[in-house]
Amino acid sequence: MLHYLNKEEKNRSRELWEQAFPEDSDCFRDYYYTEKTRDNRLLVLEEGGQILSMLHRNPYLLQMGEKTAVCDYIVGVATDKNSRRKGYMRQLMEKALKDMREEGMPFCFLMPAFEALYLPFDFTYIYKKQSRELQQEKFSNLQLRRAENRDLQAAAAYMEAWLSKRYEVYAKRDFSYIERLKREIESENGCLELLFEKDTLAGMKAYWGMDKPEERLLFCEENYSRLQGEATPAIMGRIVNLPEFLSCIRLRETAEKEEYTVILEVEDRILPENAGLWKWTLNRSSSGAKRICPKAEEKSESKEKADISLEISELTAWLFGYSVPDSLGVWRERIRPFCGVFLDEIV
Repeated sequence: MLHYLNKEEKNRSRELWEQAFPEDSDCFRDYYYTEKTRDNRLLVLEEGGQILSMLHRNPYLLQMGEKTAVCDYIVGVATDKNSRRKGYMRQLMEKALKDMREEGMPFCFLMPAFEALYLPFDFTYIYKKQSRELQQEKFSNLQLRRAENRDLQAAAAYMEAWLSKRYEVYAKRDFSYIERLKREIESENGCLELLFEKDTLAGMKAYWGMDKPEERLLFCEENYSRLQGEATPAIMGRIVNLPEFLSCIRLRETAEKEEYTVILEVEDRILPENAGLWKWTLNRSSSGAKRICPKAEEKSESKEKADISLEISELTAWLFGYSVPDSLGVWRERIRPFCGVFLDEIV
């Protein structure tokens, strides 16, 4: 039976989590099943009272350009070792994606253990992660101290301001976000620390790890930090409700006209409600899309000819600014994808 667990049932999935993710400490699992399961949705497939496969939908309030939307971070995708290769994950993923679309969710995202597992569901990379390091020669100008609960409101304001200056897509930071983040870091024997320049908050850093501590995050002004190494693919995403997502996209300031209408053709094998021909009208502050031909086989009957034809994964990668399809033509210079994505959540 495929269904969502209610709040009282969620702890039943912990045994499968422990089997699938043995690298997690008991303290981290305690944190997750105390904190994260309070507001997530946990989809399972069970038979005879045994959970055979699961998928966790963890909600985050995201900034998406000028708009905000709650989008799910998919984590904890696992199948019991004796029940694999039976298509259980596909059932869970297709159910979750269809539910998200019906809920009006623009997109969802995940951190893949294996990229190939998610390609059949049209996930594609949307974010590359690059490490940041403190410039040690300037570090002596800063004072470092452990973050206390009384600091969290100021820490949230700092992180939100830091992110909003650099990115258009990121998880909104507020007191609740930072409070939970602090607990998450401490569950793995870590510490959230604040960097001060005299009395002014100038950055935040954190480390965690039971056996070998490693950096969890670093937010700091450029005069005290620098990027290091190559950016590597980290997060995959997928558009789930196409018109909701397209409403966040607008024209470039350099577009020749104030408004354009584009005929967009989309192929989506998992969510047919996204497929077909769409009339997408954009200006420099907003956009909206209406489907004019819902089925691929009906395209020949439509008088409209597509200006852009893309698979849903290609569209996702383009509009997140990750990669640009060769077939865009003049629309590459007219339509503005998101400029800057930052998604560093673990669970």
